[in-house]
Amino acid sequence: METTRRAGLVAAILLLAVTPSAAPQSWRAPQNPTVPQNPPALRRSTPPGDVYVSLATGPVQWRTSDGALRGELVNLVPGPAEGMRIDPAGNLYVARRCADASCTVGNSVEKFNPMGVSQGAVGGETGYNCNPHSIAFDAAGNTFVGQANCTGHVLKFTSDSTPHEHKVAPDSRGSSWIDLAGDGCTLFYTSRGPNVKRFDVCTESQRPDFNVHQLPGGDTQGLRSLDDGGVLVASGAVVARLDPAGALIQTYAVEPSEPQYWVGLDLDTDGSFWSVNSATSNVYQFDLATGEVRRQFNTGTAPYTAVDVVLRRAKKPSPAPPGGVTLH
Repeated sequence: METTRRAGLVAAILLLAVTPSAAPQSWRAPQNPTVPQNPPALRRSTPPGDVYVSLATGPVQWRTSDGALRGELVNLVPGPAEGMRIDPAGNLYVARRCADASCTVGNSVEKFNPMGVSQGAVGGETGYNCNPHSIAFDAAGNTFVGQANCTGHVLKFTSDSTPHEHKVAPDSRGSSWIDLAGDGCTLFYTSRGPNVKRFDVCTESQRPDFNVHQLPGGDTQGLRSLDDGGVLVASGAVVARLDPAGALIQTYAVEPSEPQYWVGLDLDTDGSFWSVNSATSNVYQFDLATGEVRRQFNTGTAPYTAVDVVLRRAKKPSPAPPGGVTLH
């Protein structure tokens, strides 16, 4: 009886996939025998507090907050995995760069449902210019996608069939990493340069760079806006915290003996944040106030393969407003 019930559940979940039944499964069990081997697809959803880590090799690792590997979300959409974000409904979105020189493969955003099953590419076949790199959502359920190359414009997906282009000014690499401030209008972004840049998506206007002085490291990457109006940004050898006026007030790093190149990061609700040191493919949880390292783990992959980290927060998100996220 139990076997029949589970078989029916697995069959129902697989029907959610957008690829043919012959496609590979969207989950790969870890090799460590001490880690539970039950596929995440058999769970109702990902446990709160778990983290995802994107890899330049393509997959996304699914881990507990203590670093134990639950499994690997195997991509059905080709291309290196870059920035990620979780929508109010609990779906994970993963930006994927071009997988070939002509940018005819990959170059999209992949959606995984809360059970870790890939729903395939979203945003339309012609929705992106080249190299989608990061994702953000606004309170109305619209989706913003930053692009690292070609036009480098930020794309806004709404109920319209064609995305709107916010023509942001680059430093070096388009709008590689983006985040939307709480006012719903200020888009913070980085462009692999020394600045945290700003664009007003409500008035369609470029704003002055947010930082008062060039940031240490000169190679800004992942960022998150803070509740106090400041910004947390990965900047080469450190993670930097800016106050609401754009002044540098704190930096975060680990022991100097470890090579450091900070890339993706995400905030927790307990006064901490997570960040990826790509130089070693280590992932750290820092206390936001003190800079103390609370947790750390290694992805078990080569240096410079870990890219971004996103946390499934324990606090239940608010339901999406009417219309919701329109990436299909």
